[in-house]
Amino acid sequence: MSTITLIGPITNDTIVKDSSTYKSIGGAVYYQSSVLERLKINTKAIITLSKKDEELLNAFRENIELFPIFTGETIKFQNIYPDNNPNHRIQKAHIPSNPIKVNDIASLDFGNSKAILLGPLCPYDIPLETFKYLSELKIPIYLGAQGYLRHLKGEKIVLRPWNDFQKFLKFVNILFIDENEAKTILGTQISLDHVAKTLTSFGPEEVIITQGSSGSTIYSKKLDKIYRIPAFSPQKIEDPTGLGDTYMAAYAAQKIETEDPRICGTFASAASVIKLENKGAFNGNKKLIHKRCTNHSENVH
Repeated sequence: MSTITLIGPITNDTIVKDSSTYKSIGGAVYYQSSVLERLKINTKAIITLSKKDEELLNAFRENIELFPIFTGETIKFQNIYPDNNPNHRIQKAHIPSNPIKVNDIASLDFGNSKAILLGPLCPYDIPLETFKYLSELKIPIYLGAQGYLRHLKGEKIVLRPWNDFQKFLKFVNILFIDENEAKTILGTQISLDHVAKTLTSFGPEEVIITQGSSGSTIYSKKLDKIYRIPAFSPQKIEDPTGLGDTYMAAYAAQKIETEDPRICGTFASAASVIKLENKGAFNGNKKLIHKRCTNHSENVH
């Protein structure tokens, strides 16, 4: 069975939607681990959190191999969805500095991993030196880059340019960003196609730009080809938190089976809509994803 290793912080989340408020564990690593576990992929999760929040580890599914790095504080997020548009989110946060350093992971065995998924939530979660170390392992590195563009303005999260992105991207094989992050990196007047192509010139073999209800755009440097992946129509909108993380994990899982970006993107899009329709982390399976893909293809044609 294939193994994928996840690295990043987990969070204490408060989610506000439809006048209801509930608490949840959060963070890219948590949502990604749930996808991989349901797809029957061995999963290792290297995570930062405070020792006093150790009970958050109980939220992970039992088959996940956990490697906690205890820090002074756990990141806290408040995700507010003022309407039914899953792309419309107001975020507030308390973000302590908890960098994952080379010394924290040097003793861990990455040998059988097919991929390493990096899920930073702020600019200092995974330093450049850690990227360099991981790249020397010769394992494909997938990066969800959102954290490097997120900054606090008071308590609110705002996007700001990632000024030294070139230094990081040379160690990245596959890059994931959303359309707002894409515009922030290279400028609002540049097309998403141009952003994707330009970013591959700094290292990544593929750039995936998710666009919410508009689907996603994938550029493959190897094939020099743009792929348009349509979004799947949800039967209901229950919980938008973690959609990008779900997409990234499902894409990485499918990448083990095929190099075809269109197949991987469609699979990931189907997994994301299944997560959107249900509260909490992804709880579907491969059969359900393939069924959704088949139904979608029939409806399109």
